[in-house]
Amino acid sequence: MTSLRGIPGTTAIPCRYRDFVITTFQALAVVALALLPGGLYTWAFERQAGAWGIGLSDRLLRLVGWSAIFHVLAAPLSYELYRQYIYSGRLRSAEALPPWIWLVSLLYVAIPIAVGWLVGDATRARKPWSQLITGPSPAPRAWDHLFSIRDLEGWVRIRLKSGGWLIGAYARADAYRIRSYAAGYPEQQDLFLADTAECDGTTGEFYVDADGNPMLRGVAMLLRWDEVAYLEFIEA
Repeated sequence: MTSLRGIPGTTAIPCRYRDFVITTFQALAVVALALLPGGLYTWAFERQAGAWGIGLSDRLLRLVGWSAIFHVLAAPLSYELYRQYIYSGRLRSAEALPPWIWLVSLLYVAIPIAVGWLVGDATRARKPWSQLITGPSPAPRAWDHLFSIRDLEGWVRIRLKSGGWLIGAYARADAYRIRSYAAGYPEQQDLFLADTAECDGTTGEFYVDADGNPMLRGVAMLLRWDEVAYLEFIEA
């Protein structure tokens, strides 16, 4: 192949591919770091309250919004770090960083996780101040609104679409070998009840013993929502 350098009137054009790759990688790294606080907050919140993003767009807006809030709050420190270590050229010259810089990196990750956990936990506990952040109706369905309540216990009286009645105990693990559980959004609604009680199959009334207590069957039950025509929750 003939080199362009040997042809009069031509100019060699240097390849900028390497510079383009570096610039692109740096841009992606900046975007990832910018969105990391919101992503960590959303992850921690949903671990406590459930995956309550209505969809990908809603979750993305929450992620970007919280990232913006965290960066606004940290703006003075971010600017000082930029001025001291990037604009001054100290980072480019590979100078040793002081130990407290690693603490800043740790806080960059730990604070969004802690805030997300706190807000998610307060949402499950129905604390009034949490509504200032999540809004008055954070749960996407009435099902999630009920079964996301922390330490919820009671009786679930169910009328099946087939016409029969069932009564089950929605209880914690300290009362039974395994706790009751209700699937949350966005999964299909199903319900696991740790125990069931004897009841009248046509009226749904409890059968009670001589002391007036429900007669437990010692049998757990797994139920799909599409089998249910009517559900009544009786708090214990």
